[in-house]
Amino acid sequence: MAVISFYLDGRDEKLIKNYARSKNMSVSAFLRSIAVESIEDDLDDQLYEKAVSESKNNEHDISLDQLHKVMEAYCCEHSKQ
Repeated sequence: MAVISFYLDGRDEKLIKNYARSKNMSVSAFLRSIAVESIEDDLDDQLYEKAVSESKNNEHDISLDQLHKVMEAYCCEHSKQ
């Protein structure tokens, strides 16, 4: 297990310690959890942006309205037969 040290002013230290205590967490567990959550959120944002970018370039994607029209046409055509 690694140890990472950093410096805080007294106000930030007190804020972090009090907040971690209010969540029934150690300072170490609290800081670890918010660091990991922040990284995961950032990765999720990157994956979302990539998916949006790729979907704009995909000619096979259709909107929900287009899908609804296709399904209506499909259902109506087959119910007439």
